Amino acid sequence: MMLFYRLIIAPTAIMLLPVLSLFSRKLRAGLSLRIHQGKIPKFENRPIWIHAASGEFEYAKALIRELKARRPEIPIAVTYFSPTYVQAIKKSELVDFCHPLPLDLPGPCRSFVKSLNPRQLLIARTDLWPELLSQVARLGIPKTVFSYTQKKPKNFFQKILTRWRLSFVDAIYCVSETDRRELETLGFVAEVIGDTRYDQVHHRLTHPKSLPEHLKPTKPTLILGSGWEADEGVVIEALSPLLKAKRLKLILVPHEPTPQHITHLKKRLTRADLSFALYSTGENWDSKTTLIVDQVGILAELYTWADFAVIGGSFKSSVHSVMEALGAGLVTYVGPFHANNREAVEFQQVMIHDNQSVTCVQNAQELRCKIEGWIDNEHALRLHQQGVKQEFLRRLGASAQLCNKIAQ
Repeated sequence: MMLFYRLIIAPTAIMLLPVLSLFSRKLRAGLSLRIHQGKIPKFENRPIWIHAASGEFEYAKALIRELKARRPEIPIAVTYFSPTYVQAIKKSELVDFCHPLPLDLPGPCRSFVKSLNPRQLLIARTDLWPELLSQVARLGIPKTVFSYTQKKPKNFFQKILTRWRLSFVDAIYCVSETDRRELETLGFVAEVIGDTRYDQVHHRLTHPKSLPEHLKPTKPTLILGSGWEADEGVVIEALSPLLKAKRLKLILVPHEPTPQHITHLKKRLTRADLSFALYSTGENWDSKTTLIVDQVGILAELYTWADFAVIGGSFKSSVHSVMEALGAGLVTYVGPFHANNREAVEFQQVMIHDNQSVTCVQNAQELRCKIEGWIDNEHALRLHQQGVKQEFLRRLGASAQLCNKIAQ
């Protein structure tokens, strides 16, 4: 199978990249990164190499922090596949060196691994490249995958492909017992240590960016996190009566706060006869119903200002992460499109005093009914929030466990 991959699959895919890049800005950026890549430095100590394809870097951060705390003299090298996260990785003080993953061909992979000369390779989640792993194996470098999740293969071909890719890995540390059992049916031994991203979210919430204290709401507040137009429509329709009655405040955090979208959102609120203020102006919004957050990078901190959260994307096509809202202890809601997010599904089964930690609502009327019930029972609301936080905290520690494992 490796021979077929080397002679047919990989070369064909790479030859098509220049053509496909004509239609994709992201592909063009990825090719540009690899054409203009810098040299690999010579490290005094052999580095630990962590591969995080893109957003998987969020799973790696807590692990890197733990490694640095224990062995600060060992450099951390991070590779990435997608250009989406490159700036976040470059800006991280935790990372000593970062580099785009080479194209999955024998020459580039062999040259990269020899030049980097890592003491081990740690792969976040599921981004397994056969040629790269083959070249790492030739040099006897240990290969570990962490925060791994495994769904049941949809067909025979997917099953064979999964088995083949995992066959290159020395150790698999997965998120849950369900993942472990599924891997067992595929013929692999794995160990459950949990999800390192819980540790990262907890760190972010306990080491927040500074927010203007005078903007913090003093009434019960719902936040729409990373919302799209479809989400905003449901939330505004659901909460308008509560907002006008001054029983609730609303924070809207668009997924893409472009000038065009902010203008559209203002018009929508005006039509609903709802007053609003923009976060960027610093205007005190005590007398307004809604705060529109027209900047990025502060959503995690804003969750700590709220009591309730609706997670964006769940009324559009696929929900964004619920983890930050849960870490802040919020009563959390998702719309019907949430099956893509493991925690959104899992926490619907986690009951706090007979209430779900994450609740799915189908429409505006259902959301309004749920929120009204909580507003009328503040004591139950606080107990629920405490319970959600405890459930979140119970899932911490995967990064420390993983450090113990790889140190062995």
